[in-house]
Amino acid sequence: MLRLKPDGGAPRERIASSSRDLLARPTSALFWWGLPLLAGLSTNVLPLAEPGKTMVWAISLAWMGAGCALNAQRCRRLHCYVSAPVLFLGAGGAAAVGLGLTPWRSSTASYVINASLALALLSFAVEPVWGKYRSR
Repeated sequence: MLRLKPDGGAPRERIASSSRDLLARPTSALFWWGLPLLAGLSTNVLPLAEPGKTMVWAISLAWMGAGCALNAQRCRRLHCYVSAPVLFLGAGGAAAVGLGLTPWRSSTASYVINASLALALLSFAVEPVWGKYRSR
């Protein structure tokens, strides 16, 4: 974990990491995570067949996973190291169900989608324990 400098200021590395954090900027946070969530949630009111709804969610999860992967690379945010693979796996699972590549019914996709979102949200819990950013 990073320590504060003797003068009480934040370490240069932490300042550099937080300034590159896409989650810390409202515009980029909305682009990478707000829009895909809105697209996924809009499937509740759009007249789409179940496979179509599932594919919208699969694309949304992949989009959010890409945002987390980019953010992990940019600022080394710990949450993103955990949530990017979870979101990519969820996107692949949802796509497999939506395309009929599994023996499960398309309604099973909601379990995959909800579990992926819940695990990604829970990955924020590691930050208070191990810090928001990985040290270099």
